Amino acid sequence: MGSIFINEYFRLINSGENVDVLAIGDSWFHYPANNLIPGLHNALEQPTIYVLGDSGKRADELAAGTWLAKFRQMLAEYPGTRLVCISAGGNDFAGIGDLDDKVLKPDCSNETTAAGCFRAGQPEGVFADVLAAYRTLLDAASAARANLPVLVHNYDYAIPDGRTLPGMRSWLKLPMDNCRVPTAGAPLGGIRREIVAILIDTFTLALDALEAEYAGGAKARVELVWSAGTLRDDEWANELHPRFAAFNRIVRDAWWRPARRAFGLPV
Repeated sequence: MGSIFINEYFRLINSGENVDVLAIGDSWFHYPANNLIPGLHNALEQPTIYVLGDSGKRADELAAGTWLAKFRQMLAEYPGTRLVCISAGGNDFAGIGDLDDKVLKPDCSNETTAAGCFRAGQPEGVFADVLAAYRTLLDAASAARANLPVLVHNYDYAIPDGRTLPGMRSWLKLPMDNCRVPTAGAPLGGIRREIVAILIDTFTLALDALEAEYAGGAKARVELVWSAGTLRDDEWANELHPRFAAFNRIVRDAWWRPARRAFGLPV
């Protein structure tokens, strides 16, 4: 029976264990209270999982520099890896400097629709950059082993209500405030919630195209875990992260079958 190893390379070497699952990603793999990894560990009958990345990391950060080098190293040193999981893209559109400076118009106060609040070419433009980062990681996986299963996911429909973590600024509400997005119906409805839905749905379409592009054969084999639409509004801990039990429910309701199928377990 394996164990979870989170950024503990020397412990992994000393254990003599293989890496069954290689994960790389943002806070949905690293959030301290809970994240997707413990649930996946149980769903896959407790394999050895090695997790790269960190909370707050953008897709382009994970697909470059030290993280990319480590990802390639792990794939080379552990050729028996049976599954790769990637969580990236949320930090590329959420937060000060992204949602307000790149995605939304500077002044949306007179807009009557969510679509009218986006800058020209957005949000497709930001997700084109995200997909470029994904392709870098997927090409590394493809080079390591043809037809290697890779799971990606599309988060869920977050609430732009300003809730965050101690010492951090709002990821959604504050950028929308900066862009003067109308507040009618907020935070559970209205244009602000519709903006989040457009972001997630556009991201989903991008990942769906990536799934078709990397369908196995000589390439890695991507499957999109459709987690969007899983959570109730009361299951969010803050603007980007589910509550403790809700992470487990996302694994149970969205990840369980595709993860076990990709890992070669009965579903």
